[in-house]
Amino acid sequence: MKSPLESNLWKFFLYSATQRRHYIPILSIFFLTLPNTHAQQIGLYSGIGYLASFILEIPSGYISDVFGHKRTLIMSKIFMLFSTTLFAFANSLTNFIFGSIFLSLGFAFSSGTNSAFMHESLIAINREKEFTKIMSKISANASLVSMALIISLPFLTKISIVAPIKVSIIFDIVGLIVALSFISPPERKGFGKTMEVLPKLLKSVIGTGFYPTAIFVGAIFGVLVGSAPYRSVYLESLGFPIMFIGFVMGFSRLIWFLLGRKMHLIEEKFGVEKILKFEMFFFPIILILVVLPLHYYVIGAIFTLATGYFWSRAQIINNHFLTAFNIDPRYKATMLSIRNQVQQLFQFLIVFFIGFVMKKSYIQGHLVLGVSLFLILLGVLIYVKLTAEKI
Repeated sequence: MKSPLESNLWKFFLYSATQRRHYIPILSIFFLTLPNTHAQQIGLYSGIGYLASFILEIPSGYISDVFGHKRTLIMSKIFMLFSTTLFAFANSLTNFIFGSIFLSLGFAFSSGTNSAFMHESLIAINREKEFTKIMSKISANASLVSMALIISLPFLTKISIVAPIKVSIIFDIVGLIVALSFISPPERKGFGKTMEVLPKLLKSVIGTGFYPTAIFVGAIFGVLVGSAPYRSVYLESLGFPIMFIGFVMGFSRLIWFLLGRKMHLIEEKFGVEKILKFEMFFFPIILILVVLPLHYYVIGAIFTLATGYFWSRAQIINNHFLTAFNIDPRYKATMLSIRNQVQQLFQFLIVFFIGFVMKKSYIQGHLVLGVSLFLILLGVLIYVKLTAEKI
């Protein structure tokens, strides 16, 4: 007889599908249609939101581990609903600032919690060894839903530039209902006080490779996600038809779907260390390629490939952090939040400072990102080599 916890698998698929922000490609374009706005302000409202997420990333992990993973996922969905509503009815920079704050809070409260919640669910039904396989397939299948919604963008924007955002309000309501129906796996007891536990947690993974790996994947995350608000406006500046910009993000979900369903095989064949060494070259080269004098459809295809691969391998990274660094099983969400805070730091710095470069030239901005990312990743690998830590 199947455990009731098995239902968390299909429910998490629905939750993940409604958590995706398919309207992101047109969000910055919508913002620039408002009075008295300019490209540098995209970095301002995004950066403020990322700062809020950065500040609350670790506290959100503690809330999750102590207050409960299910309750935290519910809170995440409520924040997402607030965010979408603010964006849908925005008429000023202020609305975008608060919408971005709630969006970042929604991601902060789910980023480590979703993996911790599902990992505990799989342990409870004796399927924890299938974590990468199951979670990658769930994410890949959810990406198909996201792809359909993103590809619908040009048709919805013909009705109104904010129509895709208003559709997301319905999805967030569905996601909230699903989150309320999750079944909590048996929770671990024996937590200490927050301020007493954190220093011990920080020290417990010193020398294991946790921190250099967090910096490595955090730099990639920060650059790829932090520069995302400029992707659509850059393509538009090259002459890419606005009605097709959604297809770039949409087809990246197709790449995500195709690769995500096989990522556990790639993990088994190559291992995380080889995958990360490949990424040290792959992502910087991508950012440099998009500044070359290529046809804008080719540049769009490059963005599609890079984005699809980036998200498809996310569960490999999550599984690595959950299993490779001797993390106390009572504090999975907290430790993932520490990893995520490193990502948020890079993301905030990229969004906040790259706006000054992007305002002058989108080409120069992407070139600076590519070179900087390579130097950071190379520096981490040199440190790992010198200290004999593992990545």
